[in-house]
Amino acid sequence: MPFQGLFNLGARLCRETRGNVATIFALTLVPVALLSGGAVDLSQSMNARSRLAQALDAAALAVGVNTSLSSSEATGIANDFIDANYPGRELGVVQNVNVYIDDETDTVTVSGEARVRTTMLGMIGLDYITVHWESEVQRARQRLELVMVLDNTGSMGGSKIRNLRDSAELLTEILFDAADDPEDVKIGLVPFAATVNLGTNYERAWWLDPDALSPLHAEWAGGSTVEIETCTGRRRRRRCTTEEITINHWDLFDDLRNTPWGGCVEARAIPHDIEDTPPSRSDPQTLFVPYFAPDEPDDDRDYSNDYLGDGLTGELLERLLNLLKYDNGRPSGGGPNMACTTTPITPLTSNRSRLLDAINDMGASGTTNIPQGVGWGVRVLSPQEPFTEGTSYDDREIIKAMVILTDGENVLRGRSTDLRSDYSAYGFSVHGRLGTTSSSSSTLADRLDNRLEEACAYAKSQGIRVYTITFQVNSSSTRSLMQDCASNPSLYFDSPSSEALEDAFEMIAGDLTNLRLSR
Repeated sequence: MPFQGLFNLGARLCRETRGNVATIFALTLVPVALLSGGAVDLSQSMNARSRLAQALDAAALAVGVNTSLSSSEATGIANDFIDANYPGRELGVVQNVNVYIDDETDTVTVSGEARVRTTMLGMIGLDYITVHWESEVQRARQRLELVMVLDNTGSMGGSKIRNLRDSAELLTEILFDAADDPEDVKIGLVPFAATVNLGTNYERAWWLDPDALSPLHAEWAGGSTVEIETCTGRRRRRRCTTEEITINHWDLFDDLRNTPWGGCVEARAIPHDIEDTPPSRSDPQTLFVPYFAPDEPDDDRDYSNDYLGDGLTGELLERLLNLLKYDNGRPSGGGPNMACTTTPITPLTSNRSRLLDAINDMGASGTTNIPQGVGWGVRVLSPQEPFTEGTSYDDREIIKAMVILTDGENVLRGRSTDLRSDYSAYGFSVHGRLGTTSSSSSTLADRLDNRLEEACAYAKSQGIRVYTITFQVNSSSTRSLMQDCASNPSLYFDSPSSEALEDAFEMIAGDLTNLRLSR
């Protein structure tokens, strides 16, 4: 032992009785020696910890590159890499190695400890020092499916929509440029305002309820199937007949002159409004209904969408139900596509030019309904109809991600009329499709906020990595709402300027690229 001579000298000095110096020296020599030797032991343990970290990092990366491993297989691979990267004879023994694969977050965690034998500290009963380390890596996935859910409302006009186009194009270019194979990256686009536009090429698709089966079809008229009473004659000669008719939004568009369907859809009933429930003719409430804002009464009080003459006087419902006014009618000052203001959705595509053209076509008009944008963002990523370009959610090779951007709060204007609101994706407030019949704009906005919270939670429950951006937003509650919407607080970006907005998109592109290339 290297310090044995010093201890022998100390023992002789302790037996020395000729002076106090010898005694004092003997008493101080042992702790000094322990401290010196202990520093060597601690240094050795720190070296062991450093090498343990390197070995566990290598093990975690080795497990991470394999997307289909059993627990025993993962542990075997980890131990092989630890044995190859840790010089056990020099730095002690690695023990208690644990490998944990989190399928929900797609991360691999490898933890372990190294037990190092001491030299000097053993003299005080500390025979070993045990150091610990834990390494975590994101499992690599080669392919990416991303949807950008972007605010195209009126407040985004001018330089803001131009900045948004530039930033979205930057994100697109970075992701496609980083792909070895262009087919490994698919990107979709969901411009949103008060409604979402699917594109008129889907007109009368089976899932767009061409036969008016949904109970929400013509809800404003009391339902798609109504009874109409027609009376002729007066007094004793008066005769009335009742006829059951089906009010179909598609037929009403056909009846109007030069006013085709604009491509927008209404929200399904809660919870299907924000969920990816597959449409089915056997369950009509899961079908989608084409957006059709009815002509509102000829009245000065506060109706917002009067575009045809009522053709009669009387109660509100009678005037709403006067279907004859649509026959060959020519809308003026509004129309059935009133809240249909955005360009169409672009389904997932690897065609860079197609996507860039769609981004460049985005405009700015209308009010804000973020939950509908998020709901359709999920459907774009989904493998089932209406859009089928997405891969299965259980494909572990795929990163599914969503970027949500808004520049303001949810808006649904209440009205002091019998209808209680503007006609929106959720119809009129009076029918309670949002869970309230209030005419208060703030109450209706709060309900939209609640639907947004549910929409974000649902997207994350599907394994979608959600990034959120607020662009020049003053409302602290909206910023908080969007931060909570993100998969992680670090994936939320508040952008008070065009430069900050570009930085946010660039950081998102970098994060997604790193996830893809972490192999």
